[in-house]
Formats: sequence, structure tokens, C-alpha cells
Amino acid sequence: MLSVVLFAAFAATPGSTFQPILPAGAQPAGPFRWLGHLLGFDRLSGAWLVAVGVLVAVFAVAAFLLLLRETWRGTISVRTTIVLGIAYEIVVLALPLLFSRDVYSYAFYGRIASVYHANPYVHTPVEFARDPLWALVGPRWVNTPAVYGPGWTFLSASLTRVIDGPAAVVQAFRFIAVAATLATIALIHDTTRRVWPSRAAFGIAAFACNPVVVFHSVASGHNDVLVGLSVIGAFAFLVRGRELPAVAVLALGVLVKATAVLPLLLVLVWCIARSDRGRRARTAFTHVGLAAAIGIVFALPFLNTTDPTLGMLELTGHEGWLAPSPSLRKLVDVISFGTLGWLTRVVFALLLVAVVVGLARDVARRANERTPRDLGAAMGWSLVLFMLLGPVLIPWYVMWALPLVWLLPRAPRAALIAAGVGLALAQWSTESVRYPGAFNVNLWFGRWVVVPIMVVLLVWTLADLWRRLHLGLPLEDPQQVPEAAGQA
Repeated sequence: MLSVVLFAAFAATPGSTFQPILPAGAQPAGPFRWLGHLLGFDRLSGAWLVAVGVLVAVFAVAAFLLLLRETWRGTISVRTTIVLGIAYEIVVLALPLLFSRDVYSYAFYGRIASVYHANPYVHTPVEFARDPLWALVGPRWVNTPAVYGPGWTFLSASLTRVIDGPAAVVQAFRFIAVAATLATIALIHDTTRRVWPSRAAFGIAAFACNPVVVFHSVASGHNDVLVGLSVIGAFAFLVRGRELPAVAVLALGVLVKATAVLPLLLVLVWCIARSDRGRRARTAFTHVGLAAAIGIVFALPFLNTTDPTLGMLELTGHEGWLAPSPSLRKLVDVISFGTLGWLTRVVFALLLVAVVVGLARDVARRANERTPRDLGAAMGWSLVLFMLLGPVLIPWYVMWALPLVWLLPRAPRAALIAAGVGLALAQWSTESVRYPGAFNVNLWFGRWVVVPIMVVLLVWTLADLWRRLHLGLPLEDPQQVPEAAGQA
């Protein structure tokens, strides 16, 4: 609790390295702004301000890992973790926007559709430079069409149609993130209680008390929170034996971000394979047809001939500095004098395809032998490896699989938690122009510390998955842990 209070006080300090550019009316205020002043954070500048920010982040991560260890041991009750998770969401509402400008892009794409009556998958923010959000959108995105799912674009357009002003729109997106996080906490509690009660406190703490969730995802209003909600929501339906609602929920997740297509594919394979041979065609028609119908309803207003993929083709050209793929590509380019770096991206794409095919085959072959718990683990495996094999790796991507981390065996579980910790520590300075020296050190730390760790975790996770698929071992974690305190 102390680590969260200190983090919030530093984040609410004017000029904090954790803040992106803020719109008028969204400047830091409230109790944590006052606390930051009391602690003298607002009297810091330059290297001292950056150093205190790093120390605060390290303290928050260390405290989270301590909490996680104790929930794993069963010394902290489920009720305590739930109370902490809810309290942290209340803290977020008292903070300014943190770590990312993506929420401005959400709003701008929504305004392109709702205010300017244009297609955000064809037109870009640079064509509407007089919009009040223009000065807030990140430089990389001003000439980029929408890359989010049509369901999210529809929601963004609906919000910007009724809410005016950058500060109010930003707060609306953050309210959505908070509501989705609280719903995810409730679903984690419900599913762990039904499936694995001794993992309840751990599962809730890993998600609800995680700095990368609270400060990097929810406080920045990222839509990845909704992807995580769709994944745990679908699993909750599967545990109850309700297949069609699970398919519908994941289809809606795909319409937010295409990431959810991997667990959707596994659920469809599971449902079809479990059906009697004579009913498989009917099951495929109903389940696949439901997902396709939901997609068509939301995609129809945005379909066009310029970009019929609705942003997916644009995404193929994106790369991030913390992902293993582009880092290894640069290394291969140096070794091969700039001739073979492209092979790295191809190899990583083929590895991802092999992972999905392997998981789908295992789910299909053993659909009648295993419980939905193993399917949930397969969904988590697919999202962890998608995160590590993809060309972009940023903190909020941890949100995809984190609601299912309690199901995963040691390798993917450690990879997911370590990725969240590493990415949370690799965000010292949000704006490169404001603190260029700190930002450069931040880049160095990410490339030479975080990325090598991600590569090791990726190799470990791939090796463990291959072993399990080759030997026919369960994809879930077979290890039992002590009953959580107070659960009995």
C-alpha cells in the first residue's frame, strides 16, 4: 500500500516523468498532488526527478513481487487481495493520464467518424489538423490510419459523439478501463473459486495489484484491458458449459484488438472437436457463424477498398524497441552487413504459426479427455507467446493473458510476470523531448537488460511448450499450492 501511495504521489506531481502531454483541464490535482507537494517531489528537477521516479517504480515492483509471493504461499486471504485491487482502482481515478498518449489516438479516430463523418481506416489525423486533439496525438500516429478493431472504433465514435473536450474524453476512456478491470477481478474470483480455489488470491493479486496493470494500462485508459476481460469472460462461460456465449465474448474481444483471435480459434476448435461426429458440421456452422456475424455487424460501417483489412495490413509494418524480434533482426543485420535481418521477422512469424497449430492440434485431439481448465491454459499459452513473438512489446500487452496466469505452468507463468515487471521498469521517461538524457538511458536499459531477459524467457517457454506437446502432457499447471488463508 505504501508503494502505491508513493507511486501515485510522484505520478501526480506536475512535471512528473510518468506523465505524457496533458490537455487543459487534466492537470494534476487532488490528494496525491497535495501529498507529492508535502513530500517535496515538486521541488525536484532534472536528474533528481528522474532518479526518484526510478526508485519509486522499483519500490512498487518489489512490493508487488512480495505480495505475489505471499499469495502463492497462502498467507494472504482472497478478501484482502480483492480489497487491495478495488482500492488501487480508486487511486487511479485520482491521478492524471500516465505513460501513454494512445488514448488521444482513440479519441481522434472516434472523432474522424463521429464529427467529420469520415472513415478512420482510410483517413488519418493529419487531415484534420485543426481538431483540438491534434496537438496531443503522438508524432508516430498523426499520419497513421486506425489500427484497432471496428468494435473499439465504434465505441470511440459513440463516446466522442456525446462527450466534448479532450479532458472529458480521456476521463471517459479511463472510466471504461477501471470498469473493465473491476469486472475482470470479479471474474477471476468467480472462476478460481470454481476451478482452483487455492489459486484465487494469487490470480487476483497477479492482475489487480500489478503495477503494469494499475498504472501502465488502466491509468492510461488502454483498450487492452477489454481484451483481457473478454478472455476471462469467455473462460468463465466455458467453465459453466456455455459455449456460444464464450464465442460471442471472444468475438467482441477481437473487435477491440485482433489479439483475441488466437483464444477464439482455440475455443472454436475445442467446441467442434467435442461434438459428436454427426453434429460437428452443425457446431462449426453455429459457432463460427456467430463469430462471423458479430464481426460483420461492427465492421460493415467501416469496410472500404483502400484498406479492406481494417488496419491489420498497417500493423504488419510496426515494430517496437522492447520486442525480441526487431532487436534480433538488428543484430542479424549487423552480423550479415544488412542482408539477412528480414529473415528474423519471417522466423518469428513461422514460430507463431507453429505455436498456434500445435496448440490447436492438442486441443482438438484431447478435447474429450481434458477439462475447460486445460483449454483456458491453452488460451493463456497462445497469448503469452503472441506477446513475446510479436514485433511490438509494450507494457499493456501483458493484459491479454494475465487474467489466466493462475492456470499456467511455471515457464509461461514466469515469462508473463517477468515481462510485466521488466516492462514496468523500462518506462522511466514518457516524453523523450522533456528528458532526452533519461529517455536515452531508458532505451539502453530496455535494449540491453529487458530484451535479453525476454529472449531467454521466450526460449524457455517455447521449449516447455514443445516438451508438453511432444509428450502429451497437460498444458495447465499440475502443481498444487497450499489453500489460501481463510479459504477453507
